[in-house]
Amino acid sequence: MKSMDPRTRLILGLFTVALVLCTGKPWLLAAELAALLLGVLLLGMAGPWLKSLRISAPMVAMVFLVGVAAFPLSEALEMALRFQALLTASFLLFGSITPDELGGALRRMGLPYQFSFIIVTAMRYVPLMGRRLRAIMEAQRSRGIDLRPRPGNLGNLTALLAPLLIQSFQLAEDLAMAMEARGFARKGRTLMGKWRISPWEYGLMALWAAVLALLVGSRVAN
Repeated sequence: MKSMDPRTRLILGLFTVALVLCTGKPWLLAAELAALLLGVLLLGMAGPWLKSLRISAPMVAMVFLVGVAAFPLSEALEMALRFQALLTASFLLFGSITPDELGGALRRMGLPYQFSFIIVTAMRYVPLMGRRLRAIMEAQRSRGIDLRPRPGNLGNLTALLAPLLIQSFQLAEDLAMAMEARGFARKGRTLMGKWRISPWEYGLMALWAAVLALLVGSRVAN
């Protein structure tokens, strides 16, 4: 998959998300989830995916429990499967394309540079702020500040939020200065490198589009 043009990876990822959203039967969602998990194994991303379950599994369980409380069991199962499939599809998409490749793909697809820059910056800064947050938590805990999620520790959250807010402003200022120094508003930008979508990639995208059209058509007919 890494050998594919980034635009192909992006379009296939979006088509996959659309397929999951348009699927309305639990057994089809289970089959799609199984196919996505097979893709995770083939791409060698099983380790990171298992680590992501620490966050996604409680969310999926919550969706299922809320669904059971409000809807029949089959609909609750459908909601949980769809949510997990969407998370897995997003994991595959963003795990197989780098921020630079995503920005280049969006630019070559005709989107404005400012829009692609916002997306690429978010992809880079969310993990960065996550590392900053962990560093602040470790530093405050070494000072004896209890930051565990307990009602009595709500007052201690200022020791976490204040440094994080200050560092966020500092990062934003550094980014703004770097953008100004590099002429961010300058027109006539050029793209680096030459990308080419091979014929078999066009065929794969056409196949994905045909499957999506059939699924949408069947749902409309029903």
